[in-house]
Amino acid sequence: MRNIIVNLSFTVYLRKSKHKNMKKYLFSLVFFAVSIANAQEKNLKIFKFQPFSLITGSMNFNQEIFNKSQTRSTVFGIGLRYVNKDNEVYNYDNFGNSTPYTQTNKWQGATASVDRRFYVPGFFSGDKYTFINEKAKFGVYLSAGLKLEYNINNYDNSSYIYIPDTTKLNSTYKLSKNTGKVSYLGIMPNMNIGMQFTLFQNLYIDTYIGGGIRFISKKISNEVNDGPANGYNYYVNSNAIETFVIKEGVQPNFGFSLGLNF
Repeated sequence: MRNIIVNLSFTVYLRKSKHKNMKKYLFSLVFFAVSIANAQEKNLKIFKFQPFSLITGSMNFNQEIFNKSQTRSTVFGIGLRYVNKDNEVYNYDNFGNSTPYTQTNKWQGATASVDRRFYVPGFFSGDKYTFINEKAKFGVYLSAGLKLEYNINNYDNSSYIYIPDTTKLNSTYKLSKNTGKVSYLGIMPNMNIGMQFTLFQNLYIDTYIGGGIRFISKKISNEVNDGPANGYNYYVNSNAIETFVIKEGVQPNFGFSLGLNF
């Protein structure tokens, strides 16, 4: 439709190019035609940010694209993870002097996801629902999705261990090395039930809960472990990642996002 209107406008211009104001009229006509075509072809698109992803050191964004009737939508998501923690452990001698050692726990990764949503009956404005404002939108949906995750953990959990020596009065400590690199490739099919509505007409609130099954392929490389790390501090923990990202099996799946329609 857009190409037909633009070609027609250009033909009119060629035939009447001698008119003094034709260029001005042509510009106005083309602008008006393109505007109409864009308005006819434009579907609702919502760009969203997921605040809960920050708990696991990740920034996740997605975009929801609706069909024309706003009864179905597809959500594409992407996220980047970066966590870099450290902790100091010390070796104290009999004179109170200490030798520090820095433990590290570094995570890097990426996430990609796709979801297909089925709104029941649709994502409609207040003229369809009498219990909300006329300009607000509301919808309940069932979704099926797939999430892919790739994460790399470089860690150094080395610590000082006590070495007993019955021949000497002074106790001695040894630095026990415990370092390595672990990569995790995960795939998680999931199903969810959710609700989305607008606040202040322009802010989209999206929340869902469901479940999925996470399958993980784990690869360990560059591992060095020459003894138990039972010094003053064992390791730098990453509880949120271990609970929500690299845990295999049946998992709860929930989320919350804030969105805008650009």
